[in-house]
Amino acid sequence: MVRVLFFGAAADAAGTRETEVTANGVSLRELWSLLTVKHPGLAPMRGALAFAINGEYAGLDDTVCAGDEVAVLPPVSGG
Repeated sequence: MVRVLFFGAAADAAGTRETEVTANGVSLRELWSLLTVKHPGLAPMRGALAFAINGEYAGLDDTVCAGDEVAVLPPVSGG
């Protein structure tokens, strides 16, 4: 199982702050596809989101394994 945490607008779109997905050895891109099936409201947000695996920013080609924690992060602005 992969624990997925949603923050900000991503949590609003998913309708939850946390979910679990059965996945192991998949790319973050593949995990995203599973998440959008489970939470369709996320699909239009893809271009605006960032991701982290176990607290480290990650790209869509990075691998997610069982036991990992993935954070789905909305855009952040600051000054």
